[in-house]
Amino acid sequence: MSSEFAIEVEKISKCYQIYDKPQDRLLQMLPFAGQQRFREFWALKDISFRVRKGEALGIIGRNGSGKSTLLQLICHTLRATSGQVLAHGKIAALLELGSGFNPEFTGRENVYLNGALLGLKRAEIDARFDEIADFANIGDFIDQPTKTYSSGMLVRLAFSVSVCVEPDILVVDEALAVGDASFQFKCLGRLEKLAEKGTTLLFVSHDMSMVKRFCNTAIYLTEGMLKASGTPETISEMYLLDMRDEQRRWASGGKTSVARKKELNEARIAFGTEEGEIISARFTNTESHYSSFAYGETIDIAIGYRVSKSVLLPNISITIQEARLLVVGGKNFDLPSANVESDWREGTITFHFPAILAAGRYHVTIKLMNGRTEETSLLIDKQVGILSFDTVAHGSNSFLGIVDLGIEASTPVSNTPDE
Repeated sequence: MSSEFAIEVEKISKCYQIYDKPQDRLLQMLPFAGQQRFREFWALKDISFRVRKGEALGIIGRNGSGKSTLLQLICHTLRATSGQVLAHGKIAALLELGSGFNPEFTGRENVYLNGALLGLKRAEIDARFDEIADFANIGDFIDQPTKTYSSGMLVRLAFSVSVCVEPDILVVDEALAVGDASFQFKCLGRLEKLAEKGTTLLFVSHDMSMVKRFCNTAIYLTEGMLKASGTPETISEMYLLDMRDEQRRWASGGKTSVARKKELNEARIAFGTEEGEIISARFTNTESHYSSFAYGETIDIAIGYRVSKSVLLPNISITIQEARLLVVGGKNFDLPSANVESDWREGTITFHFPAILAAGRYHVTIKLMNGRTEETSLLIDKQVGILSFDTVAHGSNSFLGIVDLGIEASTPVSNTPDE
């Protein structure tokens, strides 16, 4: 095992014994039990991966895929059936709401209890207590039993302890979803600071934008097995592919399924059904998948499509994304319905928008769908990041953020009465 890695997981598996009746558990313990009285449930099967020091790993998967079990094995709160886990450094974990807290203890007492579990001496906790209390911002409740806390207050205090002790490895399992918007903003800022200092982060979330924002790599678990690993952008799209597939099969009664499709641009991935496809995509000024634009210049994109007449409400969407595939903006457009005299309808649509964006690299994702809105449409073809372009800064334009909203100030009108 190498010390350059903070976490090393080698062929880890976890099996639970499921008993139909309580007495079966007792009978199984007896030396003359004879037959096996339990069913095996493998929560994890033969999982292996490594996380370098200072990296942030996103763990993706639907409920029941084994994410929380994996984190508990890494934190050594569960024992593996087979395999081994090595974690190099002090681990702080937010595995579930209130985990590690004694509900009869006050918040103050639980701070000291958790600090001791993390290996801190009382003097070290004393030195950090004010910072922890200020970050949690729960006021006088710090001296009340935690059984009286709301879920938001509980996660505030738990997260504050975990981040203020500055662990080598921080494990976060969906805990931030409970906090309010202002506390989440504070938490995200602290996570960024910890990452800058070299803390290794294990991050479980169903929010793909969060995974893309914080993680360097990602793994995708399904039914206890490691389905894929790679960049957060690619793994997030694989997860969304499966979710779209489930949505499609549910809506069609299992008749059609979303699957991987041929990519028009091999640098990205694509998926959809056989009901239609994106035929071509190009920037009109370069006739290719890449271009660059000066600030304010018009970007023209031509998209060719082919759709079956069985698609009653065809629409196409364009999404502009920054380097980590986080959405900057986009729009849906209705397409003409297919001609009933022909099985297929082909066409071309051209998009236009100004390059009023901060300097940098951007990607364009195109989706062909059937439905009235983005939220209710069924996917036919999705080409992820099929086009890429760069924008060049213009010296006379200065704005904050990614998109120039054209904000201007006007001279205030004087309310001084005439003399």
